[in-house]
Amino acid sequence: MKIGVLSDTHGLTSAAVQAVNQLGAIDALVHTGDHYSDALLLGSLFKIPVYAVRGNCDPHSNGQEDLTITIGGYKIFITHGHLYQVKSTLQPLFYRAQELGANIVIFGHTHIPLVTSENNILLFNPGSTTRPQPGYKATFGLINITPQGVTGETFGL
Repeated sequence: MKIGVLSDTHGLTSAAVQAVNQLGAIDALVHTGDHYSDALLLGSLFKIPVYAVRGNCDPHSNGQEDLTITIGGYKIFITHGHLYQVKSTLQPLFYRAQELGANIVIFGHTHIPLVTSENNILLFNPGSTTRPQPGYKATFGLINITPQGVTGETFGL
């Protein structure tokens, strides 16, 4: 299973469309918020399943703040990250993943890509396709689930 991952598109869907096109054939798309409506648009454009949550810039959307799904036998916890203070620490996010029994955590909010593993939990942030932090480029991500395990990587636009 190939899962495309976007975050913090902030209504600038042309970069998000470019990112999905660069990913090629994917089985699903995860969008971690800021702007939830962008995820819905991408799903309709590319005709793929989309799993999305709302971020701190989505106060009027109908999206959930957190979402837990299972794909390819892996439990995936999806959140924007602002409710877990991810700009200063990953511990609350990691603890929540443990509580849920998640194998993978996908989040955004920091606008900085991150792929790390702690106690067999993959923590994955694709960065931002439109508003990267100074010193970073616009990025998006891919999670690949195979019989051998799960990997994640980020790519620049």
